[in-house]
Amino acid sequence: RVGNDFVLKTTSFSCVLVYTDPSTGGNTMYVVGTDKMLREVHNGQPQNIINAGTTLGQIVLSNSAKALFAAVAEPDAVAPIRCYKFPLDGYFNEFSCHSAPVTRIRITFDDYFLFTCSEDGCLFIFDVRKKDKVVSKRDKENVLPPADEILVTRTFLDEKQAQLLELERQVEELSNQIEFQLRHRETFHKEEMVDLEEKYTQEIDAERTKHEQLREEKNDTEMEAEENIKSLVELHAKQTQDLESSFQHKMMIEVGRYQKLASERESVHRYWETEHHQLMDKHAKTVAEMKREFDAKQAEDKRVIQRIMEEKRLAEEVHQETMRQLEQDTDQEIEELKGEKEVKLKTEKDDKVRLRGMAGIHKRNHEELKRLMQKKEEELRQYQEEARKKQEKINQLENEKQHNLKEIRERDKQIGDKEGKIYELKKQNQELEKFKFVLDYKIKELKAQIDPKSEAIAEMMKQIQAMDSDLEDYHRKNKQLQENIKQLDNKQKSLQQEIISQRKRMLESQTIIKRFKNDLHECVQFIQEPKQLKDSVSNLFKKYVPNGIKKQELDQDIQREYIRQRDYLQKSVESLKRKLVKDKEVHRQDNNRILLENVQLIREINDLRKEIDYLKRERQQQRLQVSKMKMGTKTVAPTPQLADQSVLKEIASNTGHIDELRRRVEEQITMRETALREKGQASPPPDDDGLGGFQMPDDGRGFDDDN
Repeated sequence: RVGNDFVLKTTSFSCVLVYTDPSTGGNTMYVVGTDKMLREVHNGQPQNIINAGTTLGQIVLSNSAKALFAAVAEPDAVAPIRCYKFPLDGYFNEFSCHSAPVTRIRITFDDYFLFTCSEDGCLFIFDVRKKDKVVSKRDKENVLPPADEILVTRTFLDEKQAQLLELERQVEELSNQIEFQLRHRETFHKEEMVDLEEKYTQEIDAERTKHEQLREEKNDTEMEAEENIKSLVELHAKQTQDLESSFQHKMMIEVGRYQKLASERESVHRYWETEHHQLMDKHAKTVAEMKREFDAKQAEDKRVIQRIMEEKRLAEEVHQETMRQLEQDTDQEIEELKGEKEVKLKTEKDDKVRLRGMAGIHKRNHEELKRLMQKKEEELRQYQEEARKKQEKINQLENEKQHNLKEIRERDKQIGDKEGKIYELKKQNQELEKFKFVLDYKIKELKAQIDPKSEAIAEMMKQIQAMDSDLEDYHRKNKQLQENIKQLDNKQKSLQQEIISQRKRMLESQTIIKRFKNDLHECVQFIQEPKQLKDSVSNLFKKYVPNGIKKQELDQDIQREYIRQRDYLQKSVESLKRKLVKDKEVHRQDNNRILLENVQLIREINDLRKEIDYLKRERQQQRLQVSKMKMGTKTVAPTPQLADQSVLKEIASNTGHIDELRRRVEEQITMRETALREKGQASPPPDDDGLGGFQMPDDGRGFDDDN
């Protein structure tokens, strides 16, 4: 049963409590919401409204009805707890506790404790018991004020003092170690700077020599390029002259062709004009003939139209005459009938006046009934046709009904069979689910067994893919090398043929030179006789230069050979440059790799040296402790000897590790030298220490335990 209700638009209430007055038995509601008000509602009407100034989320009333507790629920703000005096008069005390909105607030049945929980995850318990005022005042007077000092024990102070002394000692030791390391590092860096300066000065000198060589090569190439440009300019001038002469010849041919075509064009133009005049005359004649034919046809059409109009006029006159005669005949007949009817009417007027009226009415009714009967007969025929169609449809529907009933009975049987099958399938499904559970368990076990194998298979597949890619690279490189080999074989064959031809030419030229030397020697014999000398020289010229000197052919052959040799040398230089770039890149990568390995080795050696220094210092400290113990007590303890033995063992193992690292460095150096020898490039040799520019710091300390 719904009693009184209280509705307030634009406000959502978060908590409601009901108080029953024991004297009157009336119920009073206390509500809070988003309007920041605490309302007292009685019988659906607000009685008392208190402005809280903030949003109150949860409220609770003490069982003694003396205090009302409320929790603040402002978002993103602290949530204190308020205690209102009951009945409400607006006075309250506030206690800060939660850092997020309160979600629940409850009080115990004996009003001793108040429990609050919030979104910050905290639970607060308040003691809300009412205390005696006199006792509380006395307690307040007897309470001691808080002290400014913190009391500690003597042992605590002694421990702190010992810790401070130990820390000061450690700080002093660390400062000494850091100073020693800094001095050592400074000397090491100075030596390294000297080595680097020497190395870089050598590299700069080498680069300067290379720069001078490249400058000389550049000058040589510029001279060659200028000579080539001069030869090309001469060749270009010759070619332009040849082209101009050929162009002039072609222009003469084209001019002749143009004149011939112009004459042909004039003849064709004259022929076309004659044909055009003839066609124009023929066209004018045809137009005149067509015009005459059109005029004749137009005149004939006009005559036909006039004849038709006359026939039409005659037909209209005949029609009017016939209409006039028909009207006269009808008028005469009407007059005659009128006279007859007037006579009959006069005779029967008294008897049949009313009957005539009735007869006319019945006649009209009869005609209307006839029309209605015809309509009804037509409608009856339509209804009969529709009834016949409907009967056919009914018969068809009856047949379909019987057929559907048969199908329903058959389907009912099928449904029963299928339900039985479904029941059987459900049983089978349950059995299969049991079997599936067993199979799932077995599958999990098999998967647990398969997973490591599948991982191994995946790793093997990755290895196979990597090997396939390497194999494809090798095949591609082999194909490229085979093509290069074929090209080189072809070049070798062509060069061999050229060498054979050149050798033949050299033999021929050598034989000619020998003959010329012999003849020249004979000619020199006549040096005292000018006439015979002149005759012998002229005979010598006629013998060896029968056709004169062909400077151009000789120059062309020399130039062709020079161009061929230059192209061959340029191609060889480009190929060597490409190989040099590739080899430089490979050597650079090898050098970088070796440098990184050397740096790692140096770091390891430095770490080992630091460990050795640390062990030496520990050993010295242990020796000092042993000496102090000997000074204090005359008994010899076995622990320092054991410590010395462990230190010696560790030093021996470190020296072995250092020897192993040195051996690895030497192996890297030998591998690098063998790689350089195999590639046959003139790369700078490695440094003597094999560390790629990095040198070991030589501070005069060894790895023996004495140092």
